Amino acid sequence: MKMRAQVFLSALGAVAAAAAATAADEPISYAAGAQLIAKYNCQSCHSLDKTTAAGPSLRDIAKKYKSDPHAVIELEAQVRNGSFGVWGPIPMAPINVPDPDLHVLIKWILSLR
Repeated sequence: MKMRAQVFLSALGAVAAAAAATAADEPISYAAGAQLIAKYNCQSCHSLDKTTAAGPSLRDIAKKYKSDPHAVIELEAQVRNGSFGVWGPIPMAPINVPDPDLHVLIKWILSLR
């Protein structure tokens, strides 16, 4: 009986992981994206439509990376590790965003084209 329970729980975990991975690739609503932007204080350096003194607009980021097949990976790395020189002389500090939220957030930004 114990073995069956372990097998069941293992299978259930695999199903949950697959569902989470699928959910991370599904587009989110504008409101959900805006909530993530607020949650991680992205608006302190980025606005939706206008370049600020500290960073490019989210729409400009989407435009720049629209034809880059590696955009999600590149942008996730820039957020995680920080960056310098991509948009000018002001560096972007690393931001601590959990991987699932970061992936969804970057996919949402790239959808703003």
